[in-house]
Amino acid sequence: MKIPLTGLFIAIHLCSLSQVVPDEFGTVKPEYLAMKSYDADNQAEALVLYDFGRTFFVDTDYGFRIIFERTTKIKVLTRAGIDFGSVEIPYYTENNEMERVYNIDGYTFNFDNGSLMRTRLDPKSTFDEKVNDHWMVRKFAMPDVKEGSVFEYKYKIESPYFVNLCDWEFQSKIPTVYSEYSVSMIPFYEYSYIFQGAKKFDVFRNTQSSMKRNFGGVEYADNIYTFGMKNIPAFRDEAFITSINDYIMKMDFQLAVVHHLNGANVDYITSWPLLNEKLLKEVGFGLYMKNAAKNAKEMLATLNLVSESPLEKASTVFNYVKANFNWDGYASKYAGKTLKEFLRTKTGNTAEINLFLCSMLKEAGLDVYPVILSTRSHGKIPVDLPFQQFLNYVVVVLNCDGKQYLLDGTEPLAPFGMLPARCINDNGLIVTKDKTEWVPLTDEVNSYEVDSVTLRLSENLDSINFIASVTSGGHCALDLRRTYTSNEEDFQKDLVSGEMKMKTPVIVDRTTEIEKPFVYKYGCVMPLETVNDKILINPFPGLVPETNPLRVNFRNYPVDMIYPETNTFNAVIEIPKDYKFAEVVKDVSIDNTLVNISYTTRSSSDRLTIDGSYSFKKAIYLPHEYFELKDMFTTIVETFNKKIILQKAE
Repeated sequence: MKIPLTGLFIAIHLCSLSQVVPDEFGTVKPEYLAMKSYDADNQAEALVLYDFGRTFFVDTDYGFRIIFERTTKIKVLTRAGIDFGSVEIPYYTENNEMERVYNIDGYTFNFDNGSLMRTRLDPKSTFDEKVNDHWMVRKFAMPDVKEGSVFEYKYKIESPYFVNLCDWEFQSKIPTVYSEYSVSMIPFYEYSYIFQGAKKFDVFRNTQSSMKRNFGGVEYADNIYTFGMKNIPAFRDEAFITSINDYIMKMDFQLAVVHHLNGANVDYITSWPLLNEKLLKEVGFGLYMKNAAKNAKEMLATLNLVSESPLEKASTVFNYVKANFNWDGYASKYAGKTLKEFLRTKTGNTAEINLFLCSMLKEAGLDVYPVILSTRSHGKIPVDLPFQQFLNYVVVVLNCDGKQYLLDGTEPLAPFGMLPARCINDNGLIVTKDKTEWVPLTDEVNSYEVDSVTLRLSENLDSINFIASVTSGGHCALDLRRTYTSNEEDFQKDLVSGEMKMKTPVIVDRTTEIEKPFVYKYGCVMPLETVNDKILINPFPGLVPETNPLRVNFRNYPVDMIYPETNTFNAVIEIPKDYKFAEVVKDVSIDNTLVNISYTTRSSSDRLTIDGSYSFKKAIYLPHEYFELKDMFTTIVETFNKKIILQKAE
């Protein structure tokens, strides 16, 4: 839902419900402390009793600044709910200006030995942490939080950035009794907003402030809009989603029009073409690329591209950028450094590296454009709504020989044309002044892993030697290469599960040959499981899921697997002398539009061979396919975790 919101007008009419009034700060109602559970959700770890937010404008000698204030009260119901006492407040910085977090205050209430105990938050216990080039987080932990506690906190944020009002999330990972957001609008700025997750507000009020204000000779009164939601269920984050931001109940705001004192009205960003035009004029985007083009010519002269085909040129330039510049780990749609600093440090964020890559490719005579997108953790882009805060990353699109290739120079282990999984998220906007064009951010190439294992029982039948050889391709290979090269020790730890112990070192092949499959071998030993005179063997320990990741009974949003994937298995179990295969395991063969699952066994006097595979044929499964997909996961878990039983031969 996209609705214009100004100091004079709002295009909405809803029934107003009774207002929920918060406690006086620093006090608590006895019934909150006495509460043991929440009737509407008996699985709730904690409960937001109320959450109030307010945004308003203050005028200064330098124009208007925005103040956002918030007051939240939470009841802890279980030990797991104690974690919600850790609070994070994000705030923004850009161009030597930053938002200011201040007036942090809070109390924790406990009922102990018949007495009410109140512990105040020490403001000095708060600290800042950098997230990326533009975002910081103020963190603090509420004191003395335990099972049964009630705690509350409040804070303010002062912001010079009037482009985006503070957004508001009504919903979180725990249920909320009441959430309300109030915005006091002035007639000089007009905003659009999106309301996601419900069809209407439970509470809506539009009132005018009784206090008159004056700015530049214009007298006005704030128009105050209040939005409230009641009895909001928890959003329990299940497997295979892009971001919680795509599905929770929330509001997002963006500046649409500026109304100047002289009567002129200036559109800020009301369409994707206007956004493209703005990006191409930005110092950290379009102008950065123009500067990069000058340096690109000198670097291209050293690469000997004359005799290469267009695709070969693109590959050479792509590999050059990956080999000579390092990603600093920050996602951004704008370059934060000057080009000179980037070239000196050879380190940059996603925009600095990929805008430079785009300039290099363009100077090499190739048909390329920057693509601006939103990463998976950041949420999807509403394609019909030009809200720039939904965008946080840049890649490059290459048009060559009738095909489109998406390139990201931040991922050194990704082969040409493969986007890292973090970027596979619906569509990206091609930034060009000529037209509005979207490119699908998908990867339909099947990723795979092939596990070949041999299980051999020790002579005294007290352990099993497990030898594995693994071959992977596509995103499976990229993930494994990245883990191995970043931390070999962690890579090795991930290979063992339960009581398994590494017996032989991991041998890795093709670590840096990124266009080829990633191959590694290892050996483990694990204790033998016996029941009476029978031996029980798990043929694929640590290689298959042990539980169904799809747990809820209903899902109204897609299951996003990111990319199609196939897992193939071959196991050879050597049967010791005087033992035999106890029973025939039922073969499985399922092939439908969603998955392909196969499992077969072949036995002889001294060995049992198991061949199996399961393939997820789609990257995204729609909500109506959820139940069938959940059943297929159950089949995979039950089939591939089935233990092989050996018994003594008669």
